[in-house]
Amino acid sequence: MRNTVILIVDDEPDMRWVLSGLFRDEGFDTVEAADGREALALAADTRFDVVLSDVRMPEMDGIELLRQLGRVDRELPVVLLTAVEDVETAVKAMKDGAYDYVGKPFDPARLLATVTRAAEHRRLHSEVASLRSRLDEKPVCFGQSAAARELDRTLDLIAQHDTLSVLIQGESGTGKEVLARELHRRSAVASGPFVAVDCGALPEQLMESQLFGHRKGAFTGADRDRIGLFSMADGGTLFLDELANLPLALQAKLLRALQERAVAPVGGGDPVPFRARLLCATNATLQQAIQAGEFRIDLFHRIAEFTLEVPPLRNRPEDVAHFSRLFLAEANAEMGTRIVGFAPTAEQLMGSHRWTGNLRELRNAIRRAAVLCDSEVIEPTHLRLETATADGDADVERIDLPLAERIRRATDTLEARILRETLDRTEGNKAAAARQLQIDYTTLYRKLKRHALLQ
Repeated sequence: MRNTVILIVDDEPDMRWVLSGLFRDEGFDTVEAADGREALALAADTRFDVVLSDVRMPEMDGIELLRQLGRVDRELPVVLLTAVEDVETAVKAMKDGAYDYVGKPFDPARLLATVTRAAEHRRLHSEVASLRSRLDEKPVCFGQSAAARELDRTLDLIAQHDTLSVLIQGESGTGKEVLARELHRRSAVASGPFVAVDCGALPEQLMESQLFGHRKGAFTGADRDRIGLFSMADGGTLFLDELANLPLALQAKLLRALQERAVAPVGGGDPVPFRARLLCATNATLQQAIQAGEFRIDLFHRIAEFTLEVPPLRNRPEDVAHFSRLFLAEANAEMGTRIVGFAPTAEQLMGSHRWTGNLRELRNAIRRAAVLCDSEVIEPTHLRLETATADGDADVERIDLPLAERIRRATDTLEARILRETLDRTEGNKAAAARQLQIDYTTLYRKLKRHALLQ
């Protein structure tokens, strides 16, 4: 593995010698420059992990070097060494993108820690950028467990059979849409569009029009012809998520469309042919819906020529560490945090947690911890995996709060518990939860977001 390379910039040869010795003793590679101009020339030809620069130098000082390096490599962390009288200048430089500053005379331990964090920040940012740049070239990694490897192998087997309808089943938050997009990306229709539809989010009265399109004048407000999502997916993949939410009448029309490979727009007219691979997903057990008369068995057999089961995260705990690192790298890059990893106790806590919200819950926990973390590693207290009910009850019992505030907090706690219990009963199906609570989907979504229950 490539060693971390630090560019040390200082006009005093003795200082460069001291700094190089300090970092080489710790296993770093160093390159020296006597001023900003020389450093800029080196940075144009060499990839450095960190630049450690004095502020006061002839020709080009450290502040100007910082600005110039930002034009060459925006993500290159620059740590400034500054005398006491230059601290104000260094603080201003932080606003221009400096990673950090260390005062002279410097404490070797603090300087090593600062540069190490900067190097780790650079590595994580590069890792996330590399992952994103390779998304179209390299398959998504579903984890390192045996179940994840088997899922990946199965995906490869069915990807090229683009006439095969696939049903993806799994709990909420397991990544069913990610899997569907990856299946599309590996398929023969990858150059075509990928159109995703959340059947639970579509208003029932507009579902047919959204899916199949409509003719001008078909209903009030239909002032022009509009193609549906089936036609939009022509030549690619149509992904129907939360399929169990389709009403029976629309299930019959969907079945006919799949049999005839054409859709009938609302308002009449000739059927419109479509050529799109169909992928469906549900977090509900369709067999139970069939037995209850809520889902057509003939449609089930049409959409489930092949079924992919996505295992919940609690059944593959060895994948928690893999995704934790991935989500932390993402959080560091997107949120500007500089966290290098997890404390062993935090890893143990995450490994034993049930993760009822699966990957969504894990990602939310990591991002929340990144905001709360005040050290180099995430500790158990940063993860806040305790139940919201316990926290809410503690707030209600605070006698220092006014009655109105205690009532408001108690109401919030009760509402969150009802929402959580309803989602548990509906296995994460938000549309079914909205129907049980007798509220509309938009209201439910807003409440779930307010209580941080969107998992």
